Amino acid sequence: MDLSEEHLNGLERALAVSGSHSLSHVLAAVRRNEAQLWVENDACIVTEVNVAPNHKELHFWLGTGSLDDVRALIDKLLVWGKEIGCDVATLTGRRGWTKVLAADGWELTTVSMARRL
Repeated sequence: MDLSEEHLNGLERALAVSGSHSLSHVLAAVRRNEAQLWVENDACIVTEVNVAPNHKELHFWLGTGSLDDVRALIDKLLVWGKEIGCDVATLTGRRGWTKVLAADGWELTTVSMARRL
């Protein structure tokens, strides 16, 4: 894995939003081939491939980097997802991504909510 300090810091900031995983958890999932790590230029994206009875999903789990580089890498990963048989792509992220990615064909389909207990 060829991650810069900036990529590592960006992934940690993204993980801090949900608190569900640490960076070491994510990197372990990548090593176990349960997740995929993609680095190109300033962009760093972590994906998962999830198989359900009715579809195969390319899920964009984490991302960091300049907006242009992230969007360019997303485009390449969508092609890769289709090549491996995925028929849908999903992503988890902050609400701001809905505006940014709408022009690229992404639609808001569900809302995920959380509450601290």
